[in-house]
Amino acid sequence: MDCATSLFLTSITNEMFSFGLHSSSKKKLYGTIGKQMPIEDERCYQQQEDLKLLSHFRGRFIIHKGKRPSNNSDDPSAEKPRLYQVRQNGNVLAQRCIEIGCSSLLLNSGFCYILKVPVQKDEDLSYILYVWVGSSSSEDLMNSAIELGKEGFDDVDTVSILYEGTNETDIFWDALGGRKQYDNNADFMNVIRLFRCSNERGYFSVSEKCSDFCQDDLQDEDVMILDSGQDVFVWVGEESSDIERKLALKSAQLYQQHVQDLTGESRKLSVVRRGKETLKFIKLFHGWGVFRARLKASS
Repeated sequence: MDCATSLFLTSITNEMFSFGLHSSSKKKLYGTIGKQMPIEDERCYQQQEDLKLLSHFRGRFIIHKGKRPSNNSDDPSAEKPRLYQVRQNGNVLAQRCIEIGCSSLLLNSGFCYILKVPVQKDEDLSYILYVWVGSSSSEDLMNSAIELGKEGFDDVDTVSILYEGTNETDIFWDALGGRKQYDNNADFMNVIRLFRCSNERGYFSVSEKCSDFCQDDLQDEDVMILDSGQDVFVWVGEESSDIERKLALKSAQLYQQHVQDLTGESRKLSVVRRGKETLKFIKLFHGWGVFRARLKASS
């Protein structure tokens, strides 16, 4: 997912959120708006957006894969089905619709999905949109996904609402590469917790991340502990130190024992290394993709 050029200026707080905005564009904006009102520039990174920004999209925040298409180079025959997962991370404001791999293996009954299928009619290209409602998804998420499917996508001829296990069509499953076994619940959303283990301040500490975390919170120089309710994963970054790894593993073992003493529930402890994450681990994140190269700090 590439960085897009876009602007958003709130009318209430006079704060400007910019994504990949060139300095020349900023100067023009300041010259146009800055004379009329004071503005504050805030840089936002993908899936780490401020809730103030997300609130203005009202659940219609869509993230597409790849680069912005070029009208001159588009080949209609190269268009493929695209699958999006609609998910809320700990807060109704933290709802995003993110494109994921187009496979039924990635479905989950606890969420809603939007499938955009290209249809070639003579020389024209149009789309059929399917909104798949998981049987365990909340009513709020269902209504939001249906509204998003009807109003959030362009060039769509037909929008079909599919309820899990009732009215799915062969076209729907074929577009997903065939029907495969997928997860039937998202209970982990009620208990999932992510912790960062680091000694960057000269001493080892474990701190919990907010519920709206993403793949980019997994930093190379750290070790992370992820509790899914069934498993406790110790994710090891490539640049983490030996002492961080040893103390993080010990911390995970103590956490595992504490949870068992407190609730009577046992969790399996697993070590996961960067770049070798299992599908079970990946599914806990919204919109998992290729790790992005870290941006160098400007001098």
